[in-house]
Parts: sequence; structure tokens; C-alpha cells
Amino acid sequence: MPSSFASTGTNTEIESLKDVLGNEEVRYVHKGYGLITAAFLVCFYFFIFPQLVFSLYIRLPYENKEFMYTFGLIFIHLAVFFVANIGIYLIYHSEMPFFERYKITSEPWPWIKDPEGFKEIRKNTIKTVALNQLVMYPLVVVVSGYIGNVNFEVSPSLFPSWKELIPQIVFFMVIEDTFFYWSHRLLHTPLFYSLIHKQHHEYTNTIGIASEYSSPIDFVLTSVLTSAIGPLLLKDCHIATLYMWTVLRILETVDGHCGYDFSWSPFRLLPFSGGANYHNFHHSHNVSNYGSFFTYWDTICKTNLHYWRYLSKQEKCN
Repeated sequence: MPSSFASTGTNTEIESLKDVLGNEEVRYVHKGYGLITAAFLVCFYFFIFPQLVFSLYIRLPYENKEFMYTFGLIFIHLAVFFVANIGIYLIYHSEMPFFERYKITSEPWPWIKDPEGFKEIRKNTIKTVALNQLVMYPLVVVVSGYIGNVNFEVSPSLFPSWKELIPQIVFFMVIEDTFFYWSHRLLHTPLFYSLIHKQHHEYTNTIGIASEYSSPIDFVLTSVLTSAIGPLLLKDCHIATLYMWTVLRILETVDGHCGYDFSWSPFRLLPFSGGANYHNFHHSHNVSNYGSFFTYWDTICKTNLHYWRYLSKQEKCN
């Protein structure tokens, strides 16, 4: 009997590994020439964008650590989220075939499928996002900045080069993904789901602004704290690296909720990364796929098996 169980477990693990590797191959092939654009965006982020940041940074009162930490993070978070969603909004309503070919599902957008119902959820979404953006996020940043100990480096002479940025940002992604996976999975247990996380799943077909449509506790736990752990662990981090990480994290979550699986998305160049299609399945089926940047925790814990089976069925139907 024990050997039988061991054999079954081994077969399941082999099948799961085949699913993961097969999906990696299909994912890269599917993107085609979009990979070139994605690679360009990655190069821009690590080699050109820091120079633009530096030209602005030296004009700021960088000697004031508390100001740089609190005002800087609050402004960046609000501005990037607003600009990213304005861009996605324009794409939605342009209805251009160039963009619509990347739409994940054939299901109509919520404002088309149920205009009256969408007006209600849109009103709730704006209120909730405003609460999170203008109250909860500033509150967490201010409290951590003035009561905590802000140890981030601020000197322009120590502004991070790409050799520092790349390993630090990758470290932040791995740490964030780990804490996000386990906190997100915890929120899907019956008690915490009904009390905290259910609101976020009112969107079964996700759109960009839904990325921060969640209860205040959910928002602080899965959006703010999970993103802050990496920089806090890396004590010699420059505050400019924190700024760049904040930009990246917001763009990633908007991209993951936008409802399009763009071939040029730079976040999907990473091996074993998730994506909009991966996360949209989590919303549409309310199971599986708990990670953010990566799929490895889901794969290790076998919490994405529903997704692989779903993809397999879709391929057979096509």
C-alpha cells in the first residue's frame, strides 16, 4: 500500500511538472514578436528609466528622509495607479482590434454585459479605491515613516546602478510573491474569505481598477505589507530603488487584472511567471493560482492543477 501511494504521488508530480514546462513553452511561443518589445521595456526599466529618475531625484529635498519616504511613496503610488488605469481605460473604450485580440475571454466587458449592475459596482469600486489610495496607504506609510525607523539611503552619490537594481528588484519580487501567496491563500479559507477577501472577487472578469478594489484590511495585507517586506529586509536599499519597485509592483498588479494578456508585457519574460490569464482564472473560477509574480509556489503546493487541466481542455476543444 505505501509503495502504491508513493507511485501515485510521483506520477502526479511528473504530470504537474510537464504541465508547467509545457505552459512555459507555449507561453513564450504564443508571444511571438511581442517578446522583442517586452525585452526592450525591461532594458528601458533597468538602464534608461533610472537615469530619468536620477535627473528628478537631485531636485528633491533628499536630505529629509521622512519627507522622501512618506510623500515620495504616497505620490508615486497614487500617480502610477491613476496613469496606468487611465491608459487601460482608453484601451477598453477604443475597442481597437489591435488590442481586443489580446482579450482573455470572449465574455463581454462588465459595462457591456450588465450596464446597470456595472454602474453600482463602479460606484463601490471608486469609493473603495479612493479609501485605499487616499486613506489606508498614506496612513500605513506615515505611521511606518514617523514611528518606525526609516533606514533607506538617500544620497545622490549612492544612487543605485543597474548592477544593484537588478538583483535587488528580483529579490523584492521573490519575497513579495512568497508572502503574497501564503497571505492570499489564507484569505481564501472560509472564515477570512467571507470577512476580508470576498469583496475583491466581486469582479469575475477582471479590469485594471479591480486590482485595488478590496477591503482595507485585504489591501494593507496583500498589497502594501507584502510589497514592503523585501525592502525592509534589505537594510542598505536606496530609496530610489524603493520608488522603482513601487512603480513596478503597481504596474504588475494592474497588468494582471486588466483582462488582456498582452504579448509585450515585460512581467512575463520571467521564467515561471503568472500573468493576466493566470490571475483571471483565479477570479473567474475562484480557485487556484494564488501567486502574484510567479507560479512556483502554486506548483510546489499543487494549487494550480485546476488551471493546467482547464488549459488542457481548452486546447482539446480548439
